[in-house]
Amino acid sequence: MPVVPILLGFLACAATSLALGIPAVRLLRLELNRAEAGLLGAILGAALTSCLTLAIASLGIAREEIFLVLTTGSVLLLALQGRWLRRLSPAPFSTIPTPVLVLFVLAWLGYGILYFRQAVSPEMSPDGMAYHLGLVNLWSHAHGLSRSISMYAALPDGMEMLFLFAFAIGRHSAATLVHFGFLMLLPWLMVLYGCRFGWPSGAAVLAALLVFASPLVGIDGTSAYNDVGLAVFTFAAIYLLQQWRRTRSPGSLLAAGFLAGFSFAVKYTAGLLLLIVAGTVIWEMRRHPKGAARAALLVSIAMIMAPAPYLIRNVIWYQNPVAFLGNKVFPNRWFHISFEETYREALAHPYGVHWSELPRELTFGGEKLDGSFGPEFVLLPLALVGLLWPQTRVVALAGIFLTLPFIGNKNGRFLITAAPLLAMAAAFVLGRLPRSAPLIFVLALGHLVVSWPSFNNRVKISSGWRIVNHVPWSAALRIEPEQQYLRRADEFVLAQLIETHVPEAQPVLVFSDAIAQSYTTRPILIPWGSAFAERMIDLIQQASHFPDYERTWNARFPRMPIGELRIVQTAREDRSRIWSVNEIGLWNGPARVTPESSVLNAQPNPWDVPLALDGSAITRWRSWKALRPGMWIDLKFDPALTMDRIEILCADGGYGSEMEAHIRSGEGAWITAPSSWSVGVLPDLRRQATAELKSSGVRYLEVNRDEWSKIFHGDFTGWGVQLVASTTHSLLLKVD
Repeated sequence: MPVVPILLGFLACAATSLALGIPAVRLLRLELNRAEAGLLGAILGAALTSCLTLAIASLGIAREEIFLVLTTGSVLLLALQGRWLRRLSPAPFSTIPTPVLVLFVLAWLGYGILYFRQAVSPEMSPDGMAYHLGLVNLWSHAHGLSRSISMYAALPDGMEMLFLFAFAIGRHSAATLVHFGFLMLLPWLMVLYGCRFGWPSGAAVLAALLVFASPLVGIDGTSAYNDVGLAVFTFAAIYLLQQWRRTRSPGSLLAAGFLAGFSFAVKYTAGLLLLIVAGTVIWEMRRHPKGAARAALLVSIAMIMAPAPYLIRNVIWYQNPVAFLGNKVFPNRWFHISFEETYREALAHPYGVHWSELPRELTFGGEKLDGSFGPEFVLLPLALVGLLWPQTRVVALAGIFLTLPFIGNKNGRFLITAAPLLAMAAAFVLGRLPRSAPLIFVLALGHLVVSWPSFNNRVKISSGWRIVNHVPWSAALRIEPEQQYLRRADEFVLAQLIETHVPEAQPVLVFSDAIAQSYTTRPILIPWGSAFAERMIDLIQQASHFPDYERTWNARFPRMPIGELRIVQTAREDRSRIWSVNEIGLWNGPARVTPESSVLNAQPNPWDVPLALDGSAITRWRSWKALRPGMWIDLKFDPALTMDRIEILCADGGYGSEMEAHIRSGEGAWITAPSSWSVGVLPDLRRQATAELKSSGVRYLEVNRDEWSKIFHGDFTGWGVQLVASTTHSLLLKVD
């Protein structure tokens, strides 16, 4: 039965996590009850399993057989932990009012079945198909890590390593079930926290159900994403940090630090959690300098263990530990500063959303944000009141602090990490009200009803990304063949065409970003995913301007031996433009001259200067940073080169740029040469563009039909391409 490998892949990853986590709980001597030991053990073990999988993938042995052997050993190890677990005290669920506890269990089972059906169904989520499992698919095919120059490959892969474990055995849906597993753990983790730290009247149940049944959390947790998993690791780190504050147990501090560091290895935004944990330790130990130093060292070592391999990898591969971000601080050839700035701006202001619109967009939903949490999330500002009580102060502060990434990326998914913490703090405030148990029961029941997908979609309470349709059990259990179900998605159809028609290891440059990398082993180059892909797209965009005009910048001076030439940008700052130079021509009278030896440099983007001196009008050096005065290109000649004129071709017209030529003669004196612009007709560069693509290793293009008409004007011959395959929306082309 096709669903068996899927379940096996998920259960193998889960069993290994639990088998590694329980001994870790024992080794660290964490003072936990039976339910906490199992739950926190599974979470700690998942982080350890991810680190182990990274090591396996780094060795190039990430195969199904290896993971099954690990699973077998894990099951045997887990069997040895049973006696120890049984000796632990049970969780004090009796502190929760019986009706509230019954509602919680029934809701967890009811929503759990719904979520399971969604998660086990063929994986069709946008980012899951594109890059979360896209990278995993490439690693699984290569049986280990393979260098990929793309923005997503530069991100830390803590969750993706867990996906790889399950994917190697049960493919896509097995990996999705791993994320679903974290969704199922989260409400129990929140309830156990409430039992341990004194949440009154079952308030923790209300918080748990608010998060668990949230439309946005539900769809995210049943897709191959990482946000819900990150929320679990973050909450567990705070859980153990609070335990350390009570007991000063070194084991609790080590575990909290390790999970905080692993959270950063899941997603960069969790870097704030490192500050929360470190700040709490410093504050708590402020009266004990010697103990503070020891605690700080202990937690620092624990926090760096999980993310260190990814930071080191990025330094080696991209010369930037936090690639694809931070390119201003760590300039490199792999990711452009202009892309990062444009990307940040787009995420910070999606569809022109205003702060006044956010409360409605995030609760009831709207047209500007992709996803909402549900109406009862209007209660979350009560978390601010939670700052009054010691029990909730750290939880509330951590939740507020972890909302900060939302400022830079206004997608509701970036609040999922903070949502459990804020919900706990807000629910605590409600639990302090007199006879609050009935109110908690009614609020929880109301949220469960309005968030149930069929009811929610019928009355349109929430909007945005959510479970819109119940996946048929026939599709979930593979009674309907998986490929047949997936053919409803154009991304899958395109991926299969590429897998069929494109040779092994050949990349495909796409114009639509509508291909599921997780269903093809051919590397997909998205237009904005790397500096290389941007340069390849730029070739096509330049050539598409034909027929048009070009501008040539000329600088003339008396014939002399030149030792150094510096072209300086003098135009005022313009954030909408980039300085571009297609070709620098060096002339001595009617003859173009070529230096015997030269040293090329530029600021910014020194790596692409050779493109301006390669004799090709289609390739170009670009600043890939907003136009500003003081940018320069520098050429040093040894021996000095005799010339009397410089020409700079700008195929895009060079509009907005102004340049000065500073020349150092063979004697060492600097002069500034007078300059002027001239206008000419842009030649047909289309075949040059595709020839450059081919020489750069890109022989296949995916173009949707609108772009084929607008950019390529439907001209196969003019561009030197041929049709390989097509769908209703896209064409797959091969460069002649």
